[in-house]
Amino acid sequence: MMVQTSEKKYITPIDMASLPKETNRSIFLGKIIGLNSKAFFDMDQLTKHMFIVGGSGTGKTTAGMVIAEECLLKNIAVIVFTPTKQWNFFGSKCDSEKMLRLYKEFGLSEEDRKEFDHKEVVISYDDLNIDVASYIEEGKINVFVLEELTENDYNEFVKNSLESMIYKNWATTDKLKVLLVFENAYKLSPNFGNKATLMLEKACREFRKYGIGILLITHSFSDFGPAVLGNVASEIWFKTSYDKDLDRITHRYGPEYRTAIVKLKTGECMIANVEYNYSKPWFVKFRPLYHKF
Repeated sequence: MMVQTSEKKYITPIDMASLPKETNRSIFLGKIIGLNSKAFFDMDQLTKHMFIVGGSGTGKTTAGMVIAEECLLKNIAVIVFTPTKQWNFFGSKCDSEKMLRLYKEFGLSEEDRKEFDHKEVVISYDDLNIDVASYIEEGKINVFVLEELTENDYNEFVKNSLESMIYKNWATTDKLKVLLVFENAYKLSPNFGNKATLMLEKACREFRKYGIGILLITHSFSDFGPAVLGNVASEIWFKTSYDKDLDRITHRYGPEYRTAIVKLKTGECMIANVEYNYSKPWFVKFRPLYHKF
C-alpha cells in the first residue's frame, strides 16, 4: 500500500509493506516522518555494516547511540572506539529534561529510561596492542576512549584491534553478535594514514561472515574509498552540505532526495538499504535516548 505524507519536504510515497517490520530481531529507531508509525530496522542487517553521515549537530551520534542501546537490549556485545567522552554515560538513566520531553511523542514514558552494563577504557600509548576481543561481552558496552592518542597511534590501535579480531577463530553466522562503533570514523580514512584504512577494508569484507557489524559515524562519505563504501549495505543520512555527498545522493537516488536532505531538522534522517522500499530511501525521526547524555 502506498502512503502519502502531508509533509511535502519528505519524499513520497512510501511503500509501508516493504519497510522493516517489528520482529524479535528488529530494533526500534523512532518514527517514520509524516506517519503515525514506528520505525524499525532489522538488527541482522548490521552484519553488512552501516554508515551514519551528517554535519555537526545533526543528530548522528545520538542515532548511533540509539542503535547501540537497542543492540544491548537484544544482548548484543557493543564495542565503541571514540576520541571523545560522549559515550561514557551508558551506565546511568536519562535525566535530560530535553530528552524526556520527547518521550511522549514516541510512545515512551520515564519508566523506559535505562542504565546499561558499561565500562570505559582509556587508551594510552602503552595500550596499543590491547586485546580488544577480550572485552566482547554479551549485553555489555565497552567504550575505548582514544583522546590521549596521537593520530599515528590512533591508527595503530585501531589497526591492531581489527587485525587481532580478523585472525580469531569465530563461528560463522548470519546473526548479529557484536557491533563495533567508530565515532569520528573519518580518522580511519587514508588522510590519516593507511594502517587502519587497509585493515578496515578487510574487516568490512570478512566480519559479515561472523556476525560482527561495523557502524561508521562520520561527516562525509568522501572520507572513504570504494573498498569500504562497496562493502557497507546501509546508509543513514542526516542533514549535510558537503557537495560530494549531495552529488552522491543525486546520482544514487535522484535530485528530489538531494533537495530533501538539506531541509532535514536535527534528529531527522534518510535511511537507505536496497533490501527495503524498492531500493529507495525513507525518512525517520530518531527516538530520544534511554541513557544519560
